[in-house]
Amino acid sequence: MKMAFLLLAATLAWAGSAPASGVAFEDIQHAVEIYNMGVESAPEVVKTLLGDERVQIEISGEDGPSLLAGLETRRAVVVNVTEGEIPDPTILVEATEDAIQRVFLSPDPAGAFQEARDQGDIKITGTTWSAKAKVAAALASSSALRFFAGLIGG
Repeated sequence: MKMAFLLLAATLAWAGSAPASGVAFEDIQHAVEIYNMGVESAPEVVKTLLGDERVQIEISGEDGPSLLAGLETRRAVVVNVTEGEIPDPTILVEATEDAIQRVFLSPDPAGAFQEARDQGDIKITGTTWSAKAKVAAALASSSALRFFAGLIGG
């Protein structure tokens, strides 16, 4: 199955643990635990993508911003989860709560992710040249996308 999501494909996978009531910081923490348990079996492109990065997650609801969190990775393992902004992020993940719910609840999370991404409801961007290249590679990799889809039950 293909899922054009990076981290949030990884991050969306992380944030996707609370489909019914919006995403809370505790959901991000729980999703990080799930991600870290499976990272050893992740495709090499995932390990390269999330090797040593600082990921800023921004989720918005109907009334504006609803969650701001940061993740720091070392050798693809999330070593720090911060509520609020993270200094100098290398990857930005922006999503709406509605898009996360659509991906999480869909029988085809890959298709739902792609649709949300195409509509601009999910955005994953690198802030450095190397992060931009990593994001592009991950979003083009079917093995990485399957790994992320599997994290959210796809």
